[in-house]
Amino acid sequence: MRWIVLLRGVNVGGHGKTPMAELRKHLTGAGAENVATYIQSGNLIFDYPETDPAAMAEWVSDLIASRFGHRPPALAFSGPELAALHAANPFDAVDEPRFMHFHLFRDAPHADAIGKLTPDLYDGEKLHLTDTCLYHWSPKGFGISKAAQKVPGALGVTTTARNLKSMRAILDLV
Repeated sequence: MRWIVLLRGVNVGGHGKTPMAELRKHLTGAGAENVATYIQSGNLIFDYPETDPAAMAEWVSDLIASRFGHRPPALAFSGPELAALHAANPFDAVDEPRFMHFHLFRDAPHADAIGKLTPDLYDGEKLHLTDTCLYHWSPKGFGISKAAQKVPGALGVTTTARNLKSMRAILDLV
C-alpha cells in the first residue's frame, strides 16, 4: 500500500532533528519500498504492506524513536485519502497557496472547536471543519494568525498542518 506519513514537529527550530536522507535509509531497511520525502519537515511517502493508518503512524514514530531518540506524532494517509482532502478544500481559489492550510487529524475533534477559534480570526481569515481536516484560509499570512496557534488545543486531537503548496507537492510524489 502507498502511504503518506506526515510528522509533527521535526526539524523545527533545532528540535526533533530527523535528517530525511538518513530516515529514508532506515525506512528502507525496515521494509518500506519506494521511499521519498518532501522537504525537511517530515513528509514521507512510501510503500508498505500495513493497511491500518494508526498502526502505520505508530510504526514510523517508533522507528524514529529507536533511531533518532525522539518520538514525533505521526499521521498516516493513503494517497486517495489525502487527494480527497485536497479536492474537498472549500477555499481552493486562493491567491497564495502558502496561506491555505490543512490541519489534518484522525480522531474526532472537539465539537466546539470552531467556536473556540472564531474569536481569534482576523478580518478575512476563514475556517471550515470536517471529520479529518480543518481547512484554514489566512490571506494575510499564517504566521500572524492567533487562531493558528490555538488549533491543536481547540481540536483536542493530534494534528499536523501542511499548506496548499506542500499538499500539492506531496500528492505529486504519490
